[in-house]
Amino acid sequence: MRYSSTCELTLYTSQTTSPNVRLYSSHSGVCHSDLGVMTNSWKGLPHPTQPGQVGGHEGVGKIVKMGFGTENSHVKVGDRVGIKWISAICDSCPACLAGHDGVCFNQKVSGYYTPGTFQQYVTGPAGYVTPIPESLPSDAAAPMLCTCKRPY
Repeated sequence: MRYSSTCELTLYTSQTTSPNVRLYSSHSGVCHSDLGVMTNSWKGLPHPTQPGQVGGHEGVGKIVKMGFGTENSHVKVGDRVGIKWISAICDSCPACLAGHDGVCFNQKVSGYYTPGTFQQYVTGPAGYVTPIPESLPSDAAAPMLCTCKRPY
């Protein structure tokens, strides 16, 4: 069985919604989970992947725009950050309040609920993007953002 979903779209965005940041993506890893999401073969997902969804959940890039309400954020324009498997959390469910954001009851998965990292510009919550240390090259950092690689 062969899959092909390559396409190129030009999207014009006027502003970043709050409290998000827009980053120019320089690197994105590829994970087997991306194939499962793309082909709707991952039985644990609550519904089929939406047509046209952009996959990817291991992206690194530099912030080019800050959305409204991000003035007190821990990141700023020019910072190199990453977007991981869980692209956003609610910060208000029992799991989040207990500091267990990895099991947030309302988490958003990058490339499934939100457009993923297989694109030139990616948007993510200012409070949940991951700062990447200067000493770590982007091509090495991107695959580390995958959930399955964190224990290593």
